[in-house]
Amino acid sequence: MGVIASLLVAIWASGWIAARIGLERDIVRAIAESSAWLGLAGARIGFVAMNWDAYRDAPWTMYYVWQPGYSVYAGIATGLAWALFRLRRQPAETRPAHARALGGGFSGGALVFGAMFLVLTLTLGKETLRRGEPVPDFGLQTLDGEPVRLSSLAGRVVVLNFWATWCPPCRREMPLLDQKQRKYADRGVVIVGVGLSEPVEIVRSFIDSIGVDYPIWVDGPMADPNSELTRDLFARFGGVGLPTTYFIGRDGVLRAIQVGELNRAILQNRIEELLSSGSG
Repeated sequence: MGVIASLLVAIWASGWIAARIGLERDIVRAIAESSAWLGLAGARIGFVAMNWDAYRDAPWTMYYVWQPGYSVYAGIATGLAWALFRLRRQPAETRPAHARALGGGFSGGALVFGAMFLVLTLTLGKETLRRGEPVPDFGLQTLDGEPVRLSSLAGRVVVLNFWATWCPPCRREMPLLDQKQRKYADRGVVIVGVGLSEPVEIVRSFIDSIGVDYPIWVDGPMADPNSELTRDLFARFGGVGLPTTYFIGRDGVLRAIQVGELNRAILQNRIEELLSSGSG
């Protein structure tokens, strides 16, 4: 959403600057708009091309544009190439002014995106876990009621996925998590789904209905969203939304965070990075 918001700002600002310097607002806005959306399409195509190995088994998932997976460099190159093509169709004497309006507009969009990122970073609590920090131990239960602790997975690569049955993106990514667990289990990778604030009966019934086999942990038979355990976990792990996935190396250190729905390339690449690195 932050990227879309910044692109909308860039389109508006380009038109506003154009009007201020005596250009036709509609022409500049049209160039900015087409460059923005073509750039977004190019970013998606570039990402898929660079990660084709992950998409080969399910190529239709490349069209899941709501999932993360966009190449910044491919997007900028595509948008810039289209903007230059459109500028060549303008009178030679006005091209520099058109370029200034577009450059100023997209610079404004970039500033908005940076400000949004900065605000999000500053609003995270002091207890929130960050990349490069050891992941604190905590205890939950399996769906069979057996106590389990994160420390029991020491020495393995851990993918910790926070989810809930009422969360559509969470449900969509669970078959992918299950597939990758089967693929990487013999290489020392454990994918764990952490369902918070829901009774175990609801979670178990849902898991049985979709047929996934990777470990699912819950916070008790009668989960309470206001319990100390739930509040503590959300304080530590950010609580910025569901699903949220944490990639933990064999050394127990947090290496990456993915907020929002996973896709094949991001999940596979993160796991492979941890397995090939010293920490993984």
